[in-house]
This record gives sequence, C-alpha cells and structure tokens, in this order.
Amino acid sequence: PDVIDGKTFTSTVVDLNPWVEYEFRVVASNKIGGGEPSLPSEKVRTEEAVPEIPPSEVSGGGGSRSELVITWDPVPEELQNGEGFGYVVAFRPSGTTTWIQTVVTSPDTPRYVFRNESILPFSPYEVKVGVYNNKGEGPFSAVTTVFSAEE
Repeated sequence: PDVIDGKTFTSTVVDLNPWVEYEFRVVASNKIGGGEPSLPSEKVRTEEAVPEIPPSEVSGGGGSRSELVITWDPVPEELQNGEGFGYVVAFRPSGTTTWIQTVVTSPDTPRYVFRNESILPFSPYEVKVGVYNNKGEGPFSAVTTVFSAEE
C-alpha cells in the first residue's frame, strides 16, 4: 500500500492473487531514513476464486491411428485460484456444431488423447481447453485447429 502516517495502525492490501499465501512486514521511516523491517507476520492465505486464466499454447497432433492428441501448457499453481483445479477439454470435427467435452482432473497434466475408431486420418478438429476449480468454471482458451493422427 501507499505510505501511511504514523498514527495509522491498519492498512488494506489490494490486488492480491486468490488462494496464495502471503506474509507481511512493516518498515517505519522518517526524515532520516527507514528502519529495519518487522518480523514477518503469520502466513495468510487469500480466499479462493474462480480461475481467470486458461492454459496457453493449446495445440496437438500426432499420435497413433484413430487418435486425436490435444496438448497445452499447464496453468501455474499460483494462477489456479483454489483447490480442485482441472481442465475441460472440448473438441469437435471442423464444420460441426456440437462440442465433445471431457474433464482432466490433474492440474499438472499437459495433454489429452481421444481414441475412437471413427476418427479419420489427418482430419481437422476445432479444440479449446478451459479451466475449473471448486469455485466454478473459468474461461476457455481460444479455439485452435488440431489434426488427428495420420495413418
């Protein structure tokens, strides 16, 4: 927070990330200079919130016959905003309107493989990956095109 006068005993810190532990210190200063920082406070965890950041670098391709491989860069822990974090993987053949969705419950997982004998080799699919935690669903990534495996 901004500098506060010596008669103030509390201050509110804003713009902290949800579900992150913070410690605080106080430094007194006057015209001569700053003093030593106080000992750190006890750790305080901010409240959980719905995730705000989808995974980046959504792409894919390759794999074996009858597979659609979807990959992404996992969301870092400090941006997961709460417990129960995971991904919602949505895909559909290009030119269709109905999304197929599945849930990936591990926050560290960087890929999903859909296997189905009906997948034609090197077919384009529209793909997007969203995020969720115990507080609710967050945004999806932008839609990107991924091709199923070649023969």
